[in-house]
Amino acid sequence: MSILKGEKRNLNKKAKQLRKEGIIPGVLYGKNLKESISIQFPQKEVAQFLRSHFEGSRVDLMIGEESYKALLKEVTYVPMTRDVEHLSFQTLLEGEKVTNIAKIVLVNKENVEGLIQQSLNEITYKALPSDLIEKIEVDLTGMKPGDSIYVSDLDIAKKEAYEIKTPLDSLVLSIVEPKTILTEEAEETGEQDTEAAQE
Repeated sequence: MSILKGEKRNLNKKAKQLRKEGIIPGVLYGKNLKESISIQFPQKEVAQFLRSHFEGSRVDLMIGEESYKALLKEVTYVPMTRDVEHLSFQTLLEGEKVTNIAKIVLVNKENVEGLIQQSLNEITYKALPSDLIEKIEVDLTGMKPGDSIYVSDLDIAKKEAYEIKTPLDSLVLSIVEPKTILTEEAEETGEQDTEAAQE
């Protein structure tokens, strides 16, 4: 588990002012805390951390001298610049399930004959801290046009340790013939041309 070091936030300064000074504000919350803890991190630390971590990642938070096992629940960004605006963390308690997300990562895409249409990039699930995962690898070896994968087909959906929150009948991906896509696009273009001519 990675370590992210920060400190309690200076509440005398507004979040916008902190960011101008190269500091990213955040919050840590959880049932085992009397109240949420306002925290802050050096921008460089956050940038380095987010290169290999994302929402759903576990982390050891070092806030001053205190250490907390936590989950990165949310990263918000400034709309125009996409700079990190705020981080939210939730404490992890041994023996207590927590809701989390796992990213879907496609493996061996180059071996697929056909076009991959991915409908789902992540799933939501609930599990104990010891069973949390950050990503789900889906091996596409041997898949061909006409094949599909649903949430119920994923290994995580078949394990008792995980309570899947995303509907099991949700489509993860499908493989289609390249000409199918081209035909659909051509039909749409033709319909648009016909409508324009009628107008």
